[in-house]
Amino acid sequence: MFRALALTVSCLVLSSCVSNGSGTPSEILARAEADTQLRREIDTLSTYAVAKYAGLTDDAQTSARQYARLLRSVQDDPWVAEQAIFSILRVGEVSRAVALAKRLPPDTLAETELPRLLMAVDATQRGASDEVFTYLDQPWRNEYHAMLARSLAAWNLLEGDPQAAILLQQQAGGDDGLFTIMGQTLAAIMKANAGDEAAARSDLGYLFDLGARLALGVEAEARLLARDGQTEKALQHLTAFRTEVGRHPALTALQYEIEAGSINPVPTYSAAQGTALAFYLATAPQATQYYNDVPAVYFAMASYLDPELDVAKTLWADVLDQSDRRVEAIALLQSIPEASVHHTSAQGQLAWALRREGRDDEALTIARETLARTDNRNIRVQLADLLQSLGRDGEAADTFSDIIEADEAEGLYDWRIYYARGGARERLGEWPPAENDLQTAMNLRPDNPTIMNYLGYSWIDRGINLDEGLALIETALRYAPENGAITDSLGWAHYKLGNYERAIFYLERAVELEPTIAEILDHLGDAYWQVGRFKEAGFQWERALKYAADEEERELLSKKLAGGIALLQAANETQVPAYP
Repeated sequence: MFRALALTVSCLVLSSCVSNGSGTPSEILARAEADTQLRREIDTLSTYAVAKYAGLTDDAQTSARQYARLLRSVQDDPWVAEQAIFSILRVGEVSRAVALAKRLPPDTLAETELPRLLMAVDATQRGASDEVFTYLDQPWRNEYHAMLARSLAAWNLLEGDPQAAILLQQQAGGDDGLFTIMGQTLAAIMKANAGDEAAARSDLGYLFDLGARLALGVEAEARLLARDGQTEKALQHLTAFRTEVGRHPALTALQYEIEAGSINPVPTYSAAQGTALAFYLATAPQATQYYNDVPAVYFAMASYLDPELDVAKTLWADVLDQSDRRVEAIALLQSIPEASVHHTSAQGQLAWALRREGRDDEALTIARETLARTDNRNIRVQLADLLQSLGRDGEAADTFSDIIEADEAEGLYDWRIYYARGGARERLGEWPPAENDLQTAMNLRPDNPTIMNYLGYSWIDRGINLDEGLALIETALRYAPENGAITDSLGWAHYKLGNYERAIFYLERAVELEPTIAEILDHLGDAYWQVGRFKEAGFQWERALKYAADEEERELLSKKLAGGIALLQAANETQVPAYP
């Protein structure tokens, strides 16, 4: 469409240029109409250009405004409709997107996918189940949309025809393993909602035995088990989830319910609430696998369907945060009420969003105030990580020690906490206790390449346990051959052992993998210097200087560039102790 539009504009411009302003009244009127058309066409093209550029540069707000403006003037183009509705949903303005979708001509709407899906979502949200199916009749080119459409249909069928609804929801995920589990989990919850709790419990237990660890399914099964008198098994399954996956706010709250002997039934979901769960579950994997804000479109619809689905808001906020839309992420996290089981974890996210926004004092205040209210382990970990990210390693190490003490009292041994405390202690110069922490972490996770690399590198950097350190790093690299940091460690290990050519081989590979890490560039420069490749050494140091993060690092690189390693050693051997 826009190619033809551009050609039309070109022709109108040419015809306007050859006009001389004279002629009969009808000719003058025709030229005036042509000029008006020209201005409209130019305005349409410029609006499209701005919208397109804003989308390419991740300016979501401008993109949404411009596509909405474009849609008002070009309502009969399905592609424009898709782009406009996508852009508006991307910024969370669902009501505005619905209003625009409702203005589309029926033929245009029928040729779209996202606007049609949105209209079905809106009808579901309003409780107009009969209307929903008018938007789902057309085929779907996008299998993801087809899956969501099947769930939409299933939840709108549940009240009138439970068996058909359950069957449709069971099949909603297609042949994809994860989506199949999601569909079967929701179908089991439908059975509970329809009054067949025994069948629901059996289906969810089967999924659990297969290894499915979907929090929604584990929560529903544990509730059903506990209400059936099988509290020990319910608690075992909750413990298994915590051990294998991690802590989850809803499951922690359920454990307290079971231990108190007051277990609520599986919630009865409306069509809107059930569909919201389907959208949330289908979108959650995207939020962790892809580094863009496309999942925001579907989280926005999930929240429109069920404004109290706070777990969707936490993932939505994470997507916005990772997409550098932190102001929106912060506002979304702040909207989660204190009564929500997800409020505490949302406060942890909020602290990190504030930290990434440069609001460090606010971040620490949020973490500390939340910890004072809840004494929550995850928040304590978040606080320690925040302190570590701010270079406050002493406070971080103390906080990690508090976590370890509490964990060990419960018989828990989390390698991540020992590893983090070991890193903090190593940076503080407390090597013996740091080494002990790193070795403890490695004993708990003997196949973890990150731990192997850190411990092996630390040994070699100190000139101790050289053979063991080299072997550890070589093993780590076999586990993670594309890891630039580990490749750098192996190169630096060979450098420390005087194997300069071997060092260069690995360090060049590390720079290929991580071309903007100053430390790796610096290491390669040092290796080049040692074999007499002075110009190449200087080039790498210049690149390292460009990416250096702190003043001390920049100062050292500047001295290398000015005088070379040998002069540095002669001037101050303690400043650069590692060079031969």
